[in-house]
Amino acid sequence: MIVVAEPSFLDSRTPIEILLVLAAAAVGAAVIVFLSFRLPARVLLGGAFVLGVLQLFGPFGFTSLGLVATAALLPGALWRFRRTGGHGWLWILLALAVWQTISVLWADKVGSAAYGVLLSVALAATFLLARETIRVSPDGLVSALRIGAPAVLLQSWLVTLFRFFPDLERAYLTSPIARLFTEPGVEFIALGSTENVNDVVKAGGTFLNANTASLFLAVVACLYLWGALQRPGRLTVWLFAAIGAIALDASLGTGSKTPIVAIAALPVLGVLLLVAVRRPLLAVLVAVAGAVVGAAGIAAVAAARPGLLFETIRTLNERGRLWGVVLREVPEHWFTGLGFGNWRLTIVEQWRIAFPGRGLQLFPPHNLFAQAWADAGLIALLLTLALSFWPVIATVRRIAANRGEKLLSRSSAELLVVFVGVTWVIAHGMLDTTTFLGDNHVLPFFGAIVAVAFSARLGRRQDGPVPSPTVSQAA
Repeated sequence: MIVVAEPSFLDSRTPIEILLVLAAAAVGAAVIVFLSFRLPARVLLGGAFVLGVLQLFGPFGFTSLGLVATAALLPGALWRFRRTGGHGWLWILLALAVWQTISVLWADKVGSAAYGVLLSVALAATFLLARETIRVSPDGLVSALRIGAPAVLLQSWLVTLFRFFPDLERAYLTSPIARLFTEPGVEFIALGSTENVNDVVKAGGTFLNANTASLFLAVVACLYLWGALQRPGRLTVWLFAAIGAIALDASLGTGSKTPIVAIAALPVLGVLLLVAVRRPLLAVLVAVAGAVVGAAGIAAVAAARPGLLFETIRTLNERGRLWGVVLREVPEHWFTGLGFGNWRLTIVEQWRIAFPGRGLQLFPPHNLFAQAWADAGLIALLLTLALSFWPVIATVRRIAANRGEKLLSRSSAELLVVFVGVTWVIAHGMLDTTTFLGDNHVLPFFGAIVAVAFSARLGRRQDGPVPSPTVSQAA
């Protein structure tokens, strides 16, 4: 009866329809579970990459069949767990899934809570599958990336195409196929919204939101550049390098302002770390020079395109007001948070205070840590902090341990792209996304790049297997 009462989960379907849908979903999940034990890890992971792009939205509303299928891979991934060994990051992720399940007790929308649990379970599955492929050889992850390459290229090209031809994007979003690959009800949003969809300077490809698309393409670019650095063969090297460049260009082409800043700041920060562990004084001088150049660049942009600077200030002001709404709720709900689905009720109540004279829009908090607290309280916030920063810390530690290598080397380049990838997700999440892993599109690629960040192979020679105990201790 809870499912029947949850309109965001199965909308207004009759009990008979709900039973049939759930029965079909159970049969489909059983098939996926069976395949998770039978198929190689690289094939399963490659399939998850494809589903990251083509979500296949069905009768479950915003909970796509692609996400359910990815979560159903967990049993087979756990079966391989005995060979990959444990890792503290995985235990924290599973703890978050358990806490999210407990927080259903004070959730307004069971469907929203179920979505959060599914995200955590699906991420655990892809993380374990990626670790298994890397345990044997990086070639396994490279093979999975080959499987996902056509879908990634499709998304990248569509973003670029829709950016130049916004009428074509609107035609897609209002077509029946968009309800399958984008999300249910997308045609109504496309016809009535002026944000992201009808904005001619934004494009999302098969995704509705340009900000979501920009994060996806950035993480994908870093992962494929990592794959190219594994020297998988001349043809694959060029293919992966091209995908990385196309995806990064498409990330800028979405029209989102975040990648414009991130693509300039994060690689510079990574290079600065590579230099700092070798020549600290030189790193300080470079940092000072970089700050001066950055300030000059901001001044030049403000003079040449004052509208862009005004839009950035407006966006930051808007985010600040949303964060203020969250902070005002902390004293009363400091431990439990608001509960899954309750943010909508809160923003409706607080809208006139936060945005006086402006029509109601159900904005999320636009900050992954604020959203974690709002959804499931203090415990979820602490677990999210650990899950977000641990991969970054692990990569920085590997950069420090690798200071004996030449600055201009394959290992340094590999460390740089992984650092940019895991850091980009946090940087983007501070202003846009609502979860530490991005969203259901980014999820499998984020799981893979985190597995790379924790791998004992990162920044080292790639030939020969690494024993499981060594892998499990890598951090």
